[in-house]
Amino acid sequence: MLTIKDLKVGVDGREILRGVNLEIGDGETHLLMGRNGNGKSTLLNTIVKYPKYEVLGGEILFDCESLSKMSVSQIARKGIFLSFQNAPAISGLSVSTLLKNSVNSIREARGEKPLTAPEYFKLAGEYCKLLEIPSDWLKRQVNVGFSGGEKKRLSMLEMLFLQPKLALLDEPDSGVDFVGVGIIARAIRALQEKGTSFLIVSHSRDIEDIVHFDKAHFIKDGVIEEGLNSIDAIRNYMQEND
Repeated sequence: MLTIKDLKVGVDGREILRGVNLEIGDGETHLLMGRNGNGKSTLLNTIVKYPKYEVLGGEILFDCESLSKMSVSQIARKGIFLSFQNAPAISGLSVSTLLKNSVNSIREARGEKPLTAPEYFKLAGEYCKLLEIPSDWLKRQVNVGFSGGEKKRLSMLEMLFLQPKLALLDEPDSGVDFVGVGIIARAIRALQEKGTSFLIVSHSRDIEDIVHFDKAHFIKDGVIEEGLNSIDAIRNYMQEND
């Protein structure tokens, strides 16, 4: 599904990724670990073409297609979703409007009909129940006045609506208590069961204990280290090199 070959990326004239190689298959869930400043968020943001990041070399393929000449919206319509580490607030835009417009844009790209009002409200009810989200959140402005944990849960709501082929989650458990991590894990497992692939950045043992990961990777100085492909091996390496 996702193939990254010798990817080099710079930010403000400084090279951050120095030759990343990674492959994620259909339905696989991968964990990406590493100390701060080594390129984890850079990798996720580069995949979705965040304009701050400049590709200096290498390539990213999704379903055998290069993402190099695609726009951000085209990449989203291909089925790639990114949950930000700290999602921005959008004043004047309600959560409900964001969800309806986003999901119907994706459905149009798939050749599907837009959701009817009853279909939308049925899904909203199911997903809000799964994530323990009050229904009045749908009327609120996107992330305005939301706590860090609430922002993460709202991002999971959007992910469930979009049903992506590949979900990139940047520290979905950061700033979230144990109960909240369990709720986020529900959303991940719900899509794992439907075949969604995941690349998840995390430092937390909580999510590692309740989400199944097929592979783990450790990134250091902008390169994914070979031979460190299990959570235990990475934890031991980090302890030995503190």
